[in-house]
Amino acid sequence: MKEMMIAVLAALVFSGCQSGPIQGVDSTAKVSPGISEMSPAEARPAVEAAYSQLVDVRTPEEYASGHANRARNIPLDTLEANLDKIEKNEPVYLICQTDNRSRQAAKILAANGFGKVVVITGGTIAWRSAGLPMGDEAPATLSTKLDERTAKALLSALEDERRAAATYEAVLAKFPGARPFENIVEAEKEHQALLLQLFTKYAVKVPKNEFVASSIAVPDTLSEACKAGIKGEEENITLYDGFFEFTKEADIKAVFERLQAASRDNHLPAFTRCAAGGGAGPGSGKGLGGGRPNL
Repeated sequence: MKEMMIAVLAALVFSGCQSGPIQGVDSTAKVSPGISEMSPAEARPAVEAAYSQLVDVRTPEEYASGHANRARNIPLDTLEANLDKIEKNEPVYLICQTDNRSRQAAKILAANGFGKVVVITGGTIAWRSAGLPMGDEAPATLSTKLDERTAKALLSALEDERRAAATYEAVLAKFPGARPFENIVEAEKEHQALLLQLFTKYAVKVPKNEFVASSIAVPDTLSEACKAGIKGEEENITLYDGFFEFTKEADIKAVFERLQAASRDNHLPAFTRCAAGGGAGPGSGKGLGGGRPNL
């Protein structure tokens, strides 16, 4: 009888341990209650844990073009309808393209009772740039082998966008809140994201970003900075004109055309108004574009 009672108790304990969701699986990750932030390098050990929750809130198309390893896709616009797919009692790590949508998603989760939510700063762009593992990517519908000139064009375009972002940051450090520079900084992140998707698809190695705002000299006046912007925009438009002569891949050409058109139609007029002392009005730099002042 004694042996039978021990066996029954053991069975009850075993069954009790197996019921409900597994808890404490992220015990090695120091996650604060509420909404917090981690860089990709800081988040990596946690999201590689066996039962971690890394959620990519981008669109399915963006996710398919390349995503952080082990991330699962729940687009931002479907998040509230899929809350039951996420465990509330464990940390949730959120990643998007930069980190704007992740911050929106974090607020949604917090409002719905998720106690520990982590925004991965810099998003997939920063994750990839840090050389961290990427998940399976959708196969390209075109040949992934680029000719040397087209590959160099992608590198030149990315270099241009990185230089522009660092330049705007340098101008804003000297002239806080200055437009059109303030709006264009976010646009440059979008430009880099579009180009980096092409780097992933066509297996072009992403170079290290060598541009640092603190090393860029800024003119004495905002007007002079805007005049430099005009020159940079004109050179940028010419740069893309040269790419169109040989780029055969439709998706690459479409991105080049989009960036050139935004520079020509949005940022060049904004810099022209600024240089003339007219300030920044509509079309001052929100959205796609790419002023490239050679400061």
